[in-house]
Amino acid sequence: MTHGPVIDSELCIACNKCVDACPMDVFAPAKKKGDPPTVCYPDECWYEAACVTVCPTKPKAITKLVHPLNMRLALRKVK
Repeated sequence: MTHGPVIDSELCIACNKCVDACPMDVFAPAKKKGDPPTVCYPDECWYEAACVTVCPTKPKAITKLVHPLNMRLALRKVK
């Protein structure tokens, strides 16, 4: 995966709140109980961070949202 949400499997408690919160259904619940959700459709991510907001772990299990290159270029600060 080159972009989309990144889940830290060591921090994830497999609560699936990110699965429920995502408006674009980017995630799918894990097939095996206790495993982190699967990022199935990273291309559908809107990068609005609902998944990060609902994550109950401290620090967050969703460590970052990796934006596609074209978005990174548009969001960069120009000097």
